Amino acid sequence: MSETSQLNRVRSLARAVVADVAIHPRAGARIRQFFRSLNLWFWAIVGLPTLVAGVYYFAVASDLYLSEAKFIVRSPKQVQTSSIGALIQSTGLARAVDDTAVVEDFIMSRDAVRRLERENDLRALFSRPEGDFVTRFPGILMRSDFEALFRRYDHFVSVETDHTSGVTALRVKAYRPEDALTIARALLNYSEQLVNELNERARQDALSTATHEVDRAQEQVSGIQRQLTAYRVEQKMLDPKSASTGVLELIGQMNAAQATARQQLGELFKNSPNSPQIPLVQTRIASLDKLIAEERAKLSGETNSVVATLTEYERLALDRELAEKALASAFTSLEAARLEAQRQQLYLETIAQPNLADYPLYPKRLVSFGMVLVSCLLAYGIAWLLVISAREHAAA
Repeated sequence: MSETSQLNRVRSLARAVVADVAIHPRAGARIRQFFRSLNLWFWAIVGLPTLVAGVYYFAVASDLYLSEAKFIVRSPKQVQTSSIGALIQSTGLARAVDDTAVVEDFIMSRDAVRRLERENDLRALFSRPEGDFVTRFPGILMRSDFEALFRRYDHFVSVETDHTSGVTALRVKAYRPEDALTIARALLNYSEQLVNELNERARQDALSTATHEVDRAQEQVSGIQRQLTAYRVEQKMLDPKSASTGVLELIGQMNAAQATARQQLGELFKNSPNSPQIPLVQTRIASLDKLIAEERAKLSGETNSVVATLTEYERLALDRELAEKALASAFTSLEAARLEAQRQQLYLETIAQPNLADYPLYPKRLVSFGMVLVSCLLAYGIAWLLVISAREHAAA
């Protein structure tokens, strides 16, 4: 009786399966088609890469220790000359964006790799026996030249700047925690030395420019002074201004004497028209007129006059005055450059010192393996859809 009941249950289950397949023929066909598609292409696109990734990440890949440091490059804020600028600008240090980019480029440059190779034995740090054959230097390429070392450097060192805060993060990975710490400290030290060299170069340029301006102004003043000396010797007078003053005083005295003589002549004509002194007074007036004309010719004649001499002298004196003012301004600029050179123009401030890692953070095995698997599945799915679409178009 029990065997009969079990047989009936099996028959009812079989009828249900047949009925379900009959109801959903398309779903069954799709499932069969999917499993049939797991052919050589599936294993080539998905299976083999995933298998290789699994073997590498879980059996071959070496642990990497991370040492991270954070720093910022700052420069003194320039004082605003306008009142509005002075109100809106706070005191302190400003972020030097361009110089931060310079430091970032230096860390990832060949110069940094060469210095690490020369002073910190970078080749030995990248070729530790703990490293796997893929990431270790020289690795599977079996090249030990500098270019191979520089390409391997990107795998272990990275630098990134947050442009919002201006903080730069330096991340160094190595097979040993002390190696990562050594490289991070060395890179910070070399970067600070680079900033100091930039400061020194800026100081030398500023002082050199200011000193050159002072020398040029001094030479200009000396040249004008030599012209003044030669002009005085040529004109045989120390100061044309004093010479013109003497001529003016002499002309004034002769005018006064002439006025007195004319007054005396008028009185003689009025009181004694036949006086024998009249011819003498007239001769005296004529002499005074001649002398006054001669002195006025000396004062304002076309050639060799006091006015022409004084004009050239005043031009040279004005040139000397302007050159002396330029020299004073150049000395002021030189002193300001010296004071500015005594100040530090750029600062590399370490916010977080490099750390000694307690445990390895890389590689992220599960995440990396999952990314490989998902990428391969997506690639296979896209290829499968393209093939199906091509077959449908060919059948149509």
